[in-house]
Amino acid sequence: MEIRDLFDLENDTTFQQLNQKVNSFNPLKILKLENYEIRHSNILAWLLNPKENHSLGDYFLRKIIEHLLLIDENSNNSQYNSVGDLLNHSLIDSHVYREVKTNNNRFIDLLIVNQQLKSILLIENKLYSTESINQLDDYLDFIQKSFKDFTIIPIYLTLDGEEPSNQNYFILTYERIELILQTLLMVNQDQLNDSVYKFIEDYNQILKEKFYSNQEQIIQAIEIYRKHKLTIEALFEGTSMLNKQLQFKAGYQFEFMMKYKDTINYIFNHGQNILSYSFEQFIQQQFDKEVLFNAHPTIPNLLPPEWQSVSRIQLREPNYWLGKGLIVWFEQTNDSRLRLIAEIGPMEYNGRLLLLEQLEKIGISFKQNSKLEKARYTRFFSQKIDVNKWDDMGELTQAMIDLYNSSEFTLLREQVAAILNNENPVKEKATITMENSLLNETKVQVQTAFKKWMASKNIPENHYRVSSRHLSFKIPLFDLFKEKLGETREKWWWDNGPFLFWMSINPDSLFLTLEIGPIEADKRVMLMENIKEKGINFSKKGITLEAKFNRIFSKTILMEEFEESMLLNAFDELFDNKELQMILEKLQLIYDETVSKSE
Repeated sequence: MEIRDLFDLENDTTFQQLNQKVNSFNPLKILKLENYEIRHSNILAWLLNPKENHSLGDYFLRKIIEHLLLIDENSNNSQYNSVGDLLNHSLIDSHVYREVKTNNNRFIDLLIVNQQLKSILLIENKLYSTESINQLDDYLDFIQKSFKDFTIIPIYLTLDGEEPSNQNYFILTYERIELILQTLLMVNQDQLNDSVYKFIEDYNQILKEKFYSNQEQIIQAIEIYRKHKLTIEALFEGTSMLNKQLQFKAGYQFEFMMKYKDTINYIFNHGQNILSYSFEQFIQQQFDKEVLFNAHPTIPNLLPPEWQSVSRIQLREPNYWLGKGLIVWFEQTNDSRLRLIAEIGPMEYNGRLLLLEQLEKIGISFKQNSKLEKARYTRFFSQKIDVNKWDDMGELTQAMIDLYNSSEFTLLREQVAAILNNENPVKEKATITMENSLLNETKVQVQTAFKKWMASKNIPENHYRVSSRHLSFKIPLFDLFKEKLGETREKWWWDNGPFLFWMSINPDSLFLTLEIGPIEADKRVMLMENIKEKGINFSKKGITLEAKFNRIFSKTILMEEFEESMLLNAFDELFDNKELQMILEKLQLIYDETVSKSE
């Protein structure tokens, strides 16, 4: 990398625009609030308390309750109507408590008690950490026994809407919190003093940047990365060493990295987005004829060839996606899965209504307001699939192929095509054949058995991934490390945490690995030194600042057959290995003795 490369990057207007956004001053960033669950809980407690000095009264508390009712997954909760009833009353006399201790020496994150209404909201906040065994049951049981004649509304707050183990809990996400804060800032600007407004605005910005990335910024990062790829990669490697050793390197490159390190890290992590490249590979492999598509960096989209007849129906908004009344796109979900979505756009009303009614006849349901003349966009299909490695173009391409050719979406494509061509849509599921895909018999057997094994270990779906090439999972201990040590500096598998178990699916064997990922260099060296002291073996390079990945356990089991019982036994044999269990015990000691006490 030459100095002219740095000049070229610094004088790129897109780079400077992105730098202003990424480096906008926010005191909460300096405190690194985004990585600590307890600090989020403290802010939420302040916002939820009607008597606090924010002058919002019960506004935030009421909005939380409203959003519980707006989340579709909560509609079947037995307490759904009770939640709605609370909104008929003032909540101003509610009191908020933090870290309420149960009889089993556990601590409830947030408890909102209203004596007048005899109601309680119990909130368990999970940022990076994982639900412990019987934790939600314990909390609810304790409150039910302590407040026998109260209406109790238990809430499970997570980043991505993770399903709670106890079905009595309502689901709530940080995305909903961010939406509430965004509305709050618009509606209450005049009544909030400047300090309160700025604090809430800063916290809302933290949630946006950390958990719900700005699409415009990501596209800018992709553009810069593609234009200055070698420079960004060299600078990213250089920034990993900044402030890790007591040394000063004079020169323009050092000063450049010190000035722009956050922006460089942002570009490296978001600019490598390979969704569009994978989509182009998908188009080439899936279709042998011309197809209408757009390889958008974050939401690549297409019109299935079978749906070309939709062109006969006029659009009310000609700039809608590809200029047709139907669209299909892929996107990465908040929980790092790949999702396929099909949507009906702003067609001419009579054509749109006819299509909706025909889709209803084949069993697809819509909200009633979708049929109103003012309605514009209606999603009528959504399906997700696991992706283990988001930096693996082959895996992403295969995931797109599998989603597009799933029996459900294949049938839907045929049904919509029949409706558009004024034919009777088929109702039975389509039978499809795919070579070299997830439907490969051996892989399906392994994947099915792995899911059953995960269930037997009480590991929830959000904590493992099953893809065409790999199986992977994490245990609660790994989330504890992640909460303290932070995410990896670059994208690593799907969780971006310090530790992960992964398996390779081979024709004649299973290979299990426990690996440490590329967390911040100083934290990684500290961790590796502790691991070395405990007698856990790893490569000598693992303790250097330059190291990124280290396997601290691996084992292979040869498989002659892949029957379910044999696979379950193999998984047990791999995980229950004495050496591995000893390593996990030592990692627990490292966490308890050192990592848990770090800031």
